[in-house]
Amino acid sequence: MDAPESREWQRLAFVENRDGMAAALAFALQGVGQYESAIQESDSGGNQYGAAYRESLLASIRVYREYLQESETPA
Repeated sequence: MDAPESREWQRLAFVENRDGMAAALAFALQGVGQYESAIQESDSGGNQYGAAYRESLLASIRVYREYLQESETPA
């Protein structure tokens, strides 16, 4: 696991421990939306934040989606 992915897992664990599972799920959903939006905007020639941090944003999106998927699976 690379550094951006590791940091995102740590952030999710922090939010979940501090505020609960519902807050961590909301955090992950919001992150996916914001990061995908940043990438799309940079692809269309707008704000270049998404272009500059594309790989890191994609790694974060992967972690968030995995976290969301795992939360849907009963233990």
